[in-house]
Amino acid sequence: MTDQPTTTTPPGTVCTAERAADLPRAGWNALAQGSDVFLTTRWLDVVESTAGVPMRYLWVEREGAPVAGLATALADASVPWALGRPDVVLRNSADARLPGAEAFLASLPDDPTPALMPALLAGGRHLGNTRVLHGPHARREDVTALVAAAESLARDARAAGVAFLYVDETDQLLAEVLAARGYASYTSGRYSSLAVPRGGYDAYLAALPRKRRVSIAAERRKLHDAGVEVSVEPLATADLPRFAELEAGLLAKYDIAWRPEQSLPQLRQVRDHFGQDAFALVARAEGAVRGFGLILRQGDHWYARQTGYDYAYQRRTGLPLYFELLYYRLIEEAATAGVSTLHYGLGSEDTKRSRGCAVTDQRCHMLLL
Repeated sequence: MTDQPTTTTPPGTVCTAERAADLPRAGWNALAQGSDVFLTTRWLDVVESTAGVPMRYLWVEREGAPVAGLATALADASVPWALGRPDVVLRNSADARLPGAEAFLASLPDDPTPALMPALLAGGRHLGNTRVLHGPHARREDVTALVAAAESLARDARAAGVAFLYVDETDQLLAEVLAARGYASYTSGRYSSLAVPRGGYDAYLAALPRKRRVSIAAERRKLHDAGVEVSVEPLATADLPRFAELEAGLLAKYDIAWRPEQSLPQLRQVRDHFGQDAFALVARAEGAVRGFGLILRQGDHWYARQTGYDYAYQRRTGLPLYFELLYYRLIEEAATAGVSTLHYGLGSEDTKRSRGCAVTDQRCHMLLL
């Protein structure tokens, strides 16, 4: 889609749109870095079609082009995506004893939901790296203007507050702006990523402790001996209903109520909007799909977006499908493709560290209205 015609706006003016289709798309996407796939217009298109909540986009222009942008979504307590709800994120963070979360929870009523919901989610409706997009010509006042505009949207919608759920510890500019405007914060998760070695899979293995290298070799032999075949497949020909079924099984393992029919529309939207920039690693054994990993591409960054497994098969065989799909084989493919970074997102940071990931803290910044 081409950019919509724009008129020159005074410096500092915040422009708004209710649909990603109405954004200056090329200019907005030019603000996105390799780590911002979930703030690009193609992902915003996916979210709009599946989230079921009002979206609003804010941006500031200079010399006719966007210099900073902010995606928002208004969520109430009925939304099914638990890890995008400030009340659930806070409870989970307090249960995990993440820094500052217990104190934040203690400052609220016994039931924090009415105090926190509905909320304007700012920085994108996704898990990890919620932020204000900004390019080289952006200024601190541009970021401040977007945050202030988000607060106005929240007040107009009678929301309980504004939440930037997952601001990375490296995003100092946004953290400073939010602190100056009175946002409270706590650690809401830890984000894992892996730098793909130039030497490929062999270099990846060489950087791990010897004990880990030996265990990985044993894991891969076990998969080979069991006849597990792993292939790289475009979503255009993938068995998406089976993927949806396997993802629901994974979420059930973590006590998240989710049905396959909730996953299927988004899988189809990703297929349609990302084209060749979305593909899957698929594990087959005994004539059936036993696991998958959905990968998104943004420049030389790859994202492990969704995954799922046949847990009846897993319990019977004990095979390490997750590590084969999302680490060993994925790293081989990434090195061949010249990828610089693999993104693994939030949670299970100890497991991800054990496979070579670096981890950064993410903080929830929230302003109660």
